[in-house]
Amino acid sequence: MATLFLRCCSVVLSGLLLSSCGGTRDGQESGEILANKKAQVQNINLVDTITLRRGVFRSQLISNGKLRAQQKSDLQFSAAGPVVWLAGGNGTEVSAGAVIARVDEREAKIRLEQARQTMRKADIDLQDALLGFGYDAADSAQVPSQTMQIAKLRSGYDEAKTGLESARLAAENCVLTAPFGGRIANLKTKLHENPKGDFFCSVINDRSFDVEFNVLESELANMRVGQQVSVSTFVEPSKRYAGRITSINPTVDDQGQIMVTAYVPNPGGLIDGMNVKVYVESRVEGQLVVPKSAVLVRDGHSVLFRYDSQTGKAMWTYVRIEMSNSDSHAVEANKDRGAELNVGDAVIVSGNLNLADGSDVEIRPAE
Repeated sequence: MATLFLRCCSVVLSGLLLSSCGGTRDGQESGEILANKKAQVQNINLVDTITLRRGVFRSQLISNGKLRAQQKSDLQFSAAGPVVWLAGGNGTEVSAGAVIARVDEREAKIRLEQARQTMRKADIDLQDALLGFGYDAADSAQVPSQTMQIAKLRSGYDEAKTGLESARLAAENCVLTAPFGGRIANLKTKLHENPKGDFFCSVINDRSFDVEFNVLESELANMRVGQQVSVSTFVEPSKRYAGRITSINPTVDDQGQIMVTAYVPNPGGLIDGMNVKVYVESRVEGQLVVPKSAVLVRDGHSVLFRYDSQTGKAMWTYVRIEMSNSDSHAVEANKDRGAELNVGDAVIVSGNLNLADGSDVEIRPAE
């Protein structure tokens, strides 16, 4: 009886052990399946694609330029003396003909009055000289030209007239006026100081600018008068100012460059002499256009990845970059390396940094 009981216990224990071992193997197999599935999910790359089409490419040329006010005049005093009045400092707005500054004009006014007195005396002496020739000064039109010339010479009339004009000009030179509306610039002389050298200040009209920039001889075909350009400053590189080309210099310099000038209105924020970047765009039809993010450089060659919908894989494709702008490339298949690129191909534009030829990919679902 005891022996029978021991045999039964042994059978039950063996069954429990076998059940325990079988459960462990099933658990290990389930873990391996989950790990494999997880690895498969991790190996699938989520990507975004575009359908390749031929269209218009915005060819973009970028050059450095410098802004120059369309109207700018450097002014100077011809008269000597300290400055006794100023309209304001640098940046002050002035209208055309407005007085900018005055120097001490007391001596000039005295000389002008002396010249006027000399002129009055010469006028009386001219009348006396004409009476001596038997002519009335009131009827000067009847006086022969030779007689009038002799009378003016004897009376000192011409000399007095020249002296008066010189004195009037000297008095006017004590006052500096704006030749056009604009702003005062480059003023260094202060009130009660004598102007230094031959320069006093500039007046600039900064409501509009000329921007001069150079293009290569090979780029001239894309330039034309009237073509639209845009300008950005180094202070606000994201802000663009619209303009247009006004002239193209018909000569090439020693560096193979041609100077182009464009007109740019100033809505505010642009300053004379400011360094800028100039963007010149032109439309080129019939190009295969892709975002810059689609093209990678591998082993010194430009490549992109096409998506094969049948296999779900990325296909490595060598390309040539024909043209570039700030956000896109115009590309063609690099036939020298046996590449093929056709209208309608699905081109991967994101998620492509770690792809290899034949990588499994999945198109990211639209949000």
